[in-house]
Amino acid sequence: MNNEVPQIDAVITWVDGSDESHQRKRNRIYHLETGKEQSEIPTGRDSTRFVDNGELKFCIRSIRQHAPWIRNIYLITDDQVPDFLTEEVRNRLRIRIVDHREILEGYEWAIPTFNSRTLETALWRIKGLSDRFIYFNDDFVITQPVKPEDFFRGDKVVLRGKWKKVRQYGSFRLKLNDMLSMAMKKVLGITRTMNLLFQIKSAQLAGFYESYYMSPHVPHPVRKETLVEFFNKKPSLFEENIRYRFRSTEQFSGIYLANHLEIRDGNAILERKDESVMLNGEMDIYPILQAKLSRIKNRQARFVCIQGMETFSRAQRRKIKTLLKDEFDLNAPFPKTGPADEKKKEAVNS
Repeated sequence: MNNEVPQIDAVITWVDGSDESHQRKRNRIYHLETGKEQSEIPTGRDSTRFVDNGELKFCIRSIRQHAPWIRNIYLITDDQVPDFLTEEVRNRLRIRIVDHREILEGYEWAIPTFNSRTLETALWRIKGLSDRFIYFNDDFVITQPVKPEDFFRGDKVVLRGKWKKVRQYGSFRLKLNDMLSMAMKKVLGITRTMNLLFQIKSAQLAGFYESYYMSPHVPHPVRKETLVEFFNKKPSLFEENIRYRFRSTEQFSGIYLANHLEIRDGNAILERKDESVMLNGEMDIYPILQAKLSRIKNRQARFVCIQGMETFSRAQRRKIKTLLKDEFDLNAPFPKTGPADEKKKEAVNS
């Protein structure tokens, strides 16, 4: 019996918006692009979208601790390297820094970009990426041990979510949403990302017009071949989607597109279990936050997304980080061995 673990990589997108060089670049493009894209999401340029609150360290540690079978971790950055990821640590944990220039090679006119939807469209162009990979935002954390079959079973991807009816977004509704987004940001400090619109547009590209499979904020399994085949047949869609420097309502998501292509072709297993928690600093009032933290502490959620850490109060941030530090000791050195070293040990001892 062949018990060999299939080659599965992790891909993480990350940016340090506090970096002065990145700020200058973003501000320069911001002023050049102002007024050009009427379809742009009002909060797409918001500085909170580019803030680094240290979640990446939790994310990487959780992958290596709870998914040690993952082969390589590819970290997509804009000419940046996190301070804690020294060359020695990167080599040991099999982490490779991938610049935007690599995945947008041949499309240099789309650089610089400050748009995660653009980057998600081009993830499949990472050199050396395995056919099966799991996409993480840098604020995703795995809180319990997971297995390859939690994401891939045979040639099928395991998708988490539920079916929802498609809501039509005409020009009037989009304008209304823009006004609502700006008002909520100004009055309540709440950032609306229009994530459901991206999911709907992606589903429609795969032929789903009446309903779509809504995915929560969890790690997403992707078969690279699915996106390669799609964009090889429709290169103009690829070019159109990467041209936006900041998020636009005209865009779709490569990840949600892949999900619906797999569902359409019968290559998906749909899981309805509620295994995730999203902590949201702009939305979670104290009782809600307490209930969510209790779920995490009681092992009722395997996946956590920490959105807007900087918008939590100081006491709330301390509580969240304390809980995660109990799970992932950030003061301890990273593991002495990566997955490749463990395989060598097994081979020697067998």
